[in-house]
Amino acid sequence: MFSKNLITRLLNIEYPLIQAPMSPLTTPELVASVSNAGGMGTIAGARMRSEELKDEIRHVRSLTNKLFGVNLFIPSIQYDILPHEIDSVRKELKKLIVDKRLKNFSIDIDSIPVKLTKDIFSEQIEIVLNEKVSVLSFTFGCLSDDIINKCKQLGIKLIGTATTTKEAVFLKHRGCDAICLQGSEAGGHRGSFLTNDIETIEQSTIGLQSLLSQTTQFIDPTVYPLIAAGGIMDGIGLANAIRSGASGVQMGTRFLTCEESIKLVPEAHRKLLLEAKNDINNLRPTVLTRAYTGKPARGIQTAITDHFRASGNKEKVLLPWQIQSQLVLPLCKFAAETKQIDFMQLWAGQNYARCENQSATAIVNQTIEQACKILTGN
Repeated sequence: MFSKNLITRLLNIEYPLIQAPMSPLTTPELVASVSNAGGMGTIAGARMRSEELKDEIRHVRSLTNKLFGVNLFIPSIQYDILPHEIDSVRKELKKLIVDKRLKNFSIDIDSIPVKLTKDIFSEQIEIVLNEKVSVLSFTFGCLSDDIINKCKQLGIKLIGTATTTKEAVFLKHRGCDAICLQGSEAGGHRGSFLTNDIETIEQSTIGLQSLLSQTTQFIDPTVYPLIAAGGIMDGIGLANAIRSGASGVQMGTRFLTCEESIKLVPEAHRKLLLEAKNDINNLRPTVLTRAYTGKPARGIQTAITDHFRASGNKEKVLLPWQIQSQLVLPLCKFAAETKQIDFMQLWAGQNYARCENQSATAIVNQTIEQACKILTGN
């Protein structure tokens, strides 16, 4: 149906469609189903310890003999956190719980431990190399020269993540085989790395169409594969991306409500995504927020995102990446278990109202068929 292009030749896949890594919401069954359908599934390995990642890779291999990828987060510099900053966030969370009436929450916020996290990236990379994974994609920066060389020697294809044209050019020059251009419409964390987390929301939130247009001025899309991500939910999005210079697309939010995601996506989250399809009153806005993890990420607006939003000229204290989440996520986990939507972590792209209850295979087939009709005029 699709003629071979830069990305399908590079990755040796049938269709130019990649399933986005959505940590911690991506199941092995989803990865394998997308690969079996002709696209490329991706393990969201960012938060996995070495043994867990190895088991995940082997689990996916037991479900498919097709190519799939692994995505990891480039580690950030950790800074010392002042006790009064931690106390400030604890105070805000306690106020939020009372003001917005989180029911039956018995965890003592003051007793939740906060500590600098251990770097697990080096052990994750060892697993990727030892398992000779076909594709390694990464977010929040770039790999070291040493790791890039080791991957090249093993034939592992490298896909970097860029949210600006400068980041894309940087990654290309460092030796990436392809670049995923993440438009501001995309759900989950922004992959920005040339701006700090405070600056990213203002300086690195370019819509996908503009990001593609800008980037193709500096990177020739006829010789170098660009992957479009952000707001793509169907064949129309895929066709538009191809016509704008992308070789393929990466889709995430559309797969959150597929059958293969049921065991990891909380029921209330899934229900919220699906209910927006046919009722405008159920369509909530999405926002870019640092409230959950300290890094900018797009999700559905909640009491948590509202509470930590700057009001007037006053900025709320937010802890850095890997620290903020230690205090906020226990609350989110409880809310998910008790179906209290306004306190949950609800990652979603701006175009989430097009989510449907389907299998991953049906999503791939439907997207490709629709795109083919548009691109061929048939």
